[in-house]
Amino acid sequence: MLARKVTVLLHLLFICIFFVACSSQEYTTAKLAVQQSDWSKAAEWLPKAMAVEPDNPEIPIVLGVEIYARNENWVDMRTMFDKAMALDTNKKVEVRGVFLTVSEQVNNYIQYYWAEQFNAGVEIFKKIQEDPDNKDEYLKNAIENFTSASAINPTDGQTYTTLSKCYFDLGDKETAVNLIKTAVEKNPDDFNANFSAGQILLKCEKPAEEALPYFEKSVQLDPSNSNALRELASLYYDIDQKEKSIDVFQNAITNEEDKIVKANLYFNLGVIHNQMQNFEEAEKAFDEAFYLNEDDYEAALGMASSYEGLGDKYFNGEDGFEKDMDKAARWYRKAEKKIKVVKSIDFDNSAAYQRQLELIRYKRDIAEGN
Repeated sequence: MLARKVTVLLHLLFICIFFVACSSQEYTTAKLAVQQSDWSKAAEWLPKAMAVEPDNPEIPIVLGVEIYARNENWVDMRTMFDKAMALDTNKKVEVRGVFLTVSEQVNNYIQYYWAEQFNAGVEIFKKIQEDPDNKDEYLKNAIENFTSASAINPTDGQTYTTLSKCYFDLGDKETAVNLIKTAVEKNPDDFNANFSAGQILLKCEKPAEEALPYFEKSVQLDPSNSNALRELASLYYDIDQKEKSIDVFQNAITNEEDKIVKANLYFNLGVIHNQMQNFEEAEKAFDEAFYLNEDDYEAALGMASSYEGLGDKYFNGEDGFEKDMDKAARWYRKAEKKIKVVKSIDFDNSAAYQRQLELIRYKRDIAEGN
């Protein structure tokens, strides 16, 4: 038993001697300085160790973590991480007592420092709601953290998207546009980056044709997202491609199985038809939406709007409709019934619906000769 213990101790001693022998005097000095939290000495000896051991990926990681990250020098930290990755991604190295591969160490620290800076920016941004008078100051402080996050992980599109929105809120539209385009370049298949790009470009008064590809990509990435579909359809409508706007929703409806999502798609289709004054098609779309979701008072309201629109067509005898007061009165009555349905669902706004109801009744009375 004693001989066995002696053998184990000898093995351990051999391992210790082996590792010491493998480390240069410069790196041994640097590691001792790190252990003693002597950062000025560590900052002096880690670069010397790296010069003596240029093929050791552990040293640039330690330098990046213990010196550059500690001083929030994120660009130089990333330079060290990239240097380590270029040497050997699979080699196991020790950083702060943890043995992992180079790629695991680098990715872990990038994620850690990125989250630290990004979340700090988010917390500052939240203060705007509590203290809107100092909005610009909070935005500038948040931008500092988000900029640090982008330096830590230059490939993360979310950071650039957030930065773009901050600069837009500050009134710097040019920077906002450049950053949101960078976000898409970094993550071309990210829904949020593409959707935000379309929105930012429109808000910055860029041509609709410039924003269009981003909304098209958004719908391609998430075909059932009602916000993206509505934006794309509206954009097609604005650039006088109305049939395409209808096709967007019809294709989505065909491929959708969820009843509530499908109801929303029908509702948006009805809105487009209403804008085009295709009141009969709008009525059909709203009717489908209400059938699929009976709590959707907006669909019922859309039906009422379509009925009223058809009543107006017959009342005025326009757009190919022959003037017919009986038909006008009939459509006004149908609109009244739907408004009553809406009132029963959205009773908090019944006063507003009552005014709309009275206007429809007024037109119906005229059509009926009362």
